[in-house]
Amino acid sequence: MARGSVVPRPTSDGKMRYRIKWETRGPDGKRVHHSATRRTRDEADRFLAKKLGEVNDGTFVVASKESVAKFLERWVEASAPSWSEATLYKYRSTIRRRIAPFIGDVPLAKLDELTIQHCYAQLITKGYAASSVAGTHSLLATALKRAVAWRLLQRNPAIGVKVPSVASNSPTTWSAAEAAAFITGTAAEPLGALWRLGLDSGMRVDEMLALTWRDLDVERGVIAVRRTLTRTDNGGWKIGEHAKTSSSRRAIHLDSETVTALRVLRPSQNERRLACGAVWVDLDLIFDRGNGTWLDPQRVRYQFAAAVKRTKLPELTPHDMRHTMATLMLGAGVHPKVVQERLGHKTIQMTLDRYSHVSMTMQEDAAAVIGSILGGRVRPGRGQEAG
Repeated sequence: MARGSVVPRPTSDGKMRYRIKWETRGPDGKRVHHSATRRTRDEADRFLAKKLGEVNDGTFVVASKESVAKFLERWVEASAPSWSEATLYKYRSTIRRRIAPFIGDVPLAKLDELTIQHCYAQLITKGYAASSVAGTHSLLATALKRAVAWRLLQRNPAIGVKVPSVASNSPTTWSAAEAAAFITGTAAEPLGALWRLGLDSGMRVDEMLALTWRDLDVERGVIAVRRTLTRTDNGGWKIGEHAKTSSSRRAIHLDSETVTALRVLRPSQNERRLACGAVWVDLDLIFDRGNGTWLDPQRVRYQFAAAVKRTKLPELTPHDMRHTMATLMLGAGVHPKVVQERLGHKTIQMTLDRYSHVSMTMQEDAAAVIGSILGGRVRPGRGQEAG
């Protein structure tokens, strides 16, 4: 049980004041001494009783004098060891661009729902998408939850804030004919094999740019996803030590023509290796920028946009190649479990939710099939008997 004391203290003008003292334990277990002053003994006794009650039930906090920006800086520093470099870069970037300019100077102890709500309104006004604001809220709410645990706040002011709803739109995709036209139209281009691999495998761009020749089994027509190109904490890029998630680590069977398109890259790469000599960086990458190092993902996205424009096809992003593959496979009747494993989704529910627009079409087809069976228009299968 916490303890404290009230000590009368005469002032220079002959009046009496009451000094209140109590102590708590800091996060490191060390004693922290607190004090306050009240005019009357009754006020002092009631104040002390309140503070001791807060200490005993775990709700006591010391009003923090640091700003929101300073607290977030400490939170990032304390949490960084458990984050990947990509997460660290993402969080620092979000704080720097979307939080610090708006509420960074606000004292943490005075941060309230209205101030946070106003911050989000400003983000929307400046053109940030609802998904970006939702991501900002998720980060801020998580950080403030830690502030409560650290006894810097009594409650999390982000809990009562209204976050803009994020519309769940169907992914943008190409039809089978459009995808085939793009593959044909870009086959002879430097990154033609990369585009074909994306539409065939459904791999993420950062996964494809981290592929090595050791990942490709030419005989079996299988490519292994073991790692991804990832951000460093200073905003650069590096080859990660593992895939994005445990479910992202997977093996994908490729079309034979895709395997051929990858194989033909090897001779020209060997020629560049010889021409570069000692400046060649031997990372064994399938796709490289000319000297063995990885391609910049942003530059790849620009080149994809240019290729789409040249082929005069509907506008698409590189990530939409992934959506196109999944949509075409599901539409062709491939089992969702197979598509899930190909995409590297953690659960089949993620796949079904993401591509619900396709599953609705499949439901219509299934309804037509069962209708035919019940109507006697389809011959019973093996082991079935007509009733």
